Amino acid sequence: MTTAKEHEAAPLRFVLVGTQEFILHCGAGIMDTGGVVDAHISLPEHLRPNHSTDVEGHAARHGIDYHEIEDINAPGSLDLIRCYGSDFLVCAWPKVLGKEVLELPKHGCIGTHPTELPFNRGRHPLHWLISMGISHTKLSFFRMDEGIDTGDMLLQVPIEIGPDDQIKEVTSKVNQAGYEGMRVLCKTFMEDRSYAGALQSHGQANYWRRRTPYDVTLDLRMSAGAIIRTVRSFAPPYPCANLIFEKNAVKISSATVADIQDMTAEEQRRAEPGRIISVDGDVIIVKTDDHIVELVCATLIPERLKKAKYIHPPSRYIAQNPELLA
Repeated sequence: MTTAKEHEAAPLRFVLVGTQEFILHCGAGIMDTGGVVDAHISLPEHLRPNHSTDVEGHAARHGIDYHEIEDINAPGSLDLIRCYGSDFLVCAWPKVLGKEVLELPKHGCIGTHPTELPFNRGRHPLHWLISMGISHTKLSFFRMDEGIDTGDMLLQVPIEIGPDDQIKEVTSKVNQAGYEGMRVLCKTFMEDRSYAGALQSHGQANYWRRRTPYDVTLDLRMSAGAIIRTVRSFAPPYPCANLIFEKNAVKISSATVADIQDMTAEEQRRAEPGRIISVDGDVIIVKTDDHIVELVCATLIPERLKKAKYIHPPSRYIAQNPELLA
């Protein structure tokens, strides 16, 4: 028979649900604080989002059960999770969890969102944070409910986004915050498994919409700052921002304000947006609304672009070739 004292000393047990590196960092935080990860659950390969990681290999190296499921709300998935009798489920899943899943763990499901909830709930938060120039955010840990990012707040870990950080660097910072946050939460729950957190102020909440290819398509009438942030928000390992020219979508992996020695400041100011200054190798130097920028291309530059004087607004090319951003 288990005594109350032995029960209190029992390690916290977790099932982790997710496909990306972030969930592995959460698991490391759990294990480094004395918690037990009973199982990793991922999607089959053909259903995984871009930039998923080798969850199966990680689980094997650490002696953790590994499962793949297509629908987390299906009866078979519920039975699988139920069999572990875990204290918590930590979820970074690309689909909405139903009520039955949320009620399976003894002490609830923990979700995360890399904004200072209740602000900026919703889709593609890291991309929006970078493209909108938001330099201070928080990784929010919350007790999941049936809403989207609406659950009671458990913890928030600050994250700074540097002026030159691309999406890869910001993702690494979020992963580290996931590790640190799970360490703190494990210690909190070891002292009080019923810790409930605090209600979010729902009246202050806003939701970000899903990003589309149009959100990462450059219009040289934009300011240099907006163009640079857009490129940073979708740089490798993401597919890169689009620069449209005629029938081509050239992928831009890096953007900086150019240092042009052979043009006076007045000459630069008079150049209209879209004026090509030079094309050399994989670099296009072109005028934006307020500055001349250097764009590094991740794909081949079309021969006609090398000889062109202007890059027109993307709407002109897309109207003639709507399949460009299909």
